[in-house]
Amino acid sequence: MVLYRRDSGEVVAMEDRCVHRAYPLSEGRRDGDRVVCGYHGFSYDPDGCLVDVPSQENVPPGARVRTYPIHEQSPFVWIWLGDPGMAALRPPPRVPWYADGAGWASTHEVLRVEANYLLLHEHYLDLTDVFVMHPEAVPPDIGVVPQLDEVEVSERSVAYSRATPPSRLAAWEAEVTGLSADTTGTRMEEGIFVSPALHVQHYVIDMETGKAYGLLRIQGFTPESPGATHVFLQMARNHATDNERVAEFLRTMFHDWAMRDFVVLETIQRRLGEETVSRRDINVKADRAAVRARRIALEMVDEESGRFALHRILAPS
Repeated sequence: MVLYRRDSGEVVAMEDRCVHRAYPLSEGRRDGDRVVCGYHGFSYDPDGCLVDVPSQENVPPGARVRTYPIHEQSPFVWIWLGDPGMAALRPPPRVPWYADGAGWASTHEVLRVEANYLLLHEHYLDLTDVFVMHPEAVPPDIGVVPQLDEVEVSERSVAYSRATPPSRLAAWEAEVTGLSADTTGTRMEEGIFVSPALHVQHYVIDMETGKAYGLLRIQGFTPESPGATHVFLQMARNHATDNERVAEFLRTMFHDWAMRDFVVLETIQRRLGEETVSRRDINVKADRAAVRARRIALEMVDEESGRFALHRILAPS
């Protein structure tokens, strides 16, 4: 699809394909609020209607490019790809972490990983790999990942939480808080499968003094194909909000961690091939949240497929 903003600021999303010869409209140009194809100059209004054919006076009646319902909810632009009539019945997930930006600062990055989006959700819903993949992230007095305190499941989301025993700060924690590495604190970790398109991790360091240092890792997952996903990564913090050195440190650290994660996930994707959805893996206790999230995502896909199949059956030929 091709995306752009009208002069009013409203976002437009339309199929990236001219109705004439399938040339990508994204290779064309803007003419005010219209999109002009870069091949024969066909021009489209923001609603997708073909309004000008330079080689003739009349426009073929009913010619149009498909457009998609949009819901902009900062910092995301949500696009409904299904039946347009159902868009209002399925609002995008709420992002309360951005309801009031006061007190939070964030860094932003867009990444691409050659792995299915469900592998990403499963990976970030089970952080027991941290001792193997990211040992430098572990506070020095914690020998094992504590068991999950709770896994909450709703109709469309899954959340887990765990707390750690008191421990001195890891080197990275001392760096971003500005505290001594000998300072002791506990951690609260929460992971949330908000929707198939959104994953949130909340990490809070609670100090003995009563001060808390919070981090939010907010990831938007947009599938490119069954084997590739675009990741819109935001790292937000409620401390050192005007400190660019801390911002750059966190951006670099979490970029490096993501790259390390992606190597593993891409390796798994290559091994799975077409088995990404139907697999023969075993599961353990730490997989509770990941297994439930996968089930929800596949149920949503089945529900949409069933609705569209029924729609096609009932539609006149």
